[in-house]
Amino acid sequence: MNRRTLMLALSGLVGLGARVGRAAAAAPDRSLASLLSEGPDGVVSAGAILRGGDGRTLFAEGVGRRRAASVQDGFAPFRLDDPFRVASVSKMVATTGFLRLLEEGRIALDDDAGARLGFRLRHPAFPDQPITVRHLLSHTSGLRNGPSYPVPAGHDLREAFEPGGRHFDGGAWFGPPQHPPGRWFAYADVNFCLIAQMLEAVTGERFDRYMTRTVLAPLGLDAGYNWSGVSAAKRARAAPALRWLDGRWTDQVDGTVPPWPHAAIPQPHDGPEVAEADLALGRNGFLFSPQGGLRLSLSDMDRLAALYRHGGRLDGRRIIGTGTLDLMQTPAWTFDPAHPNGDTAEGEGVSGLFKAYGLAMELPQGRGPADGDAFFGADSPDWQGHLGDAYGWLTGLFWNRRDGRTLVYAVNGIRETGRRPGRRSSLTEVEERLIDTVLAAGPAAG
Repeated sequence: MNRRTLMLALSGLVGLGARVGRAAAAAPDRSLASLLSEGPDGVVSAGAILRGGDGRTLFAEGVGRRRAASVQDGFAPFRLDDPFRVASVSKMVATTGFLRLLEEGRIALDDDAGARLGFRLRHPAFPDQPITVRHLLSHTSGLRNGPSYPVPAGHDLREAFEPGGRHFDGGAWFGPPQHPPGRWFAYADVNFCLIAQMLEAVTGERFDRYMTRTVLAPLGLDAGYNWSGVSAAKRARAAPALRWLDGRWTDQVDGTVPPWPHAAIPQPHDGPEVAEADLALGRNGFLFSPQGGLRLSLSDMDRLAALYRHGGRLDGRRIIGTGTLDLMQTPAWTFDPAHPNGDTAEGEGVSGLFKAYGLAMELPQGRGPADGDAFFGADSPDWQGHLGDAYGWLTGLFWNRRDGRTLVYAVNGIRETGRRPGRRSSLTEVEERLIDTVLAAGPAAG
């Protein structure tokens, strides 16, 4: 029995999620079940939805298991409507809400971000150069994630950027002087925490509630940042982020979900717990994890993908203007291999996932092989969207601007280091296999 046959046999024994859609059920070689395995290189669950340019479902399948304490053996089938922490796809969704302020004339992309935040935000090596809103949204701000990440409740994020602040960390929140704001790309979550904080400062509304009111609820999504606004029924189906540890799948995130209607708030280690009612607006953008903490399902991601594919309008409701969405998809930074101008991995490095970036949006250029962004093969430049990678979850939400297809996916159980690399890009082997399986399901237009 070969490895693939063995995995398919095992998948039947653990009660895998039902396949949905004609393409998924057509043949075993079009199932995601072959991705599943136990062990340190394993995958405990996976799912994906692909739609054609006409909106027809070409592939929809959830396989594997999710941790569920209420079930006798501790596991339940993973299904397309089970919520999980989507990681950095959260940034693109947060920006969709934030840029409504641009449409209302309440912010401008070239505004001094510090002036909007209410404190001086400058790179120490460039004290006279403002860090702008555009810089934050495109990861060209010169900022980095410091050792105090995440700054907890009850603490001000400004203390990370002011000498003498308790989270200044010796200036570790700033990149080296060779990487000036506006001219060097370096992926850093803190950029989007400052965007969420700015949103609160400008609107006087809490970030999570604003996102529910302006984006999630109008789309009919039972979803929210750090579980804020997510129903009790959906919380009960949470799929924790898992890793293989000591011979078993172990919770990393969401093993315990806060009871409805409470949210998960990063608490200080050096003081009493901060109640949600005591959170101060506009002081700490980490609190609801705009950089990665959106909880939603693959079915929810599919609906968001349809929103982007239709230019910001869905079911007769305009969420974001077409022109604003075009701004998000316009490159704010493009890697220049002849004169390197950015860290193209998530952190320091000279190669990796990022070859071009808009405003909270990845714009694959189709460069390869293993250090490139040919995620989807030859037509990679036709796709745009965002990847996610945290705590064992690998996720993606993309749409094809040429033929209208949309693709969302998620894989759980991936180790943090030592992953098996892909063949044609900087994605992992399992992501490339998933993408190939799903895209083989059918043509763009039904």
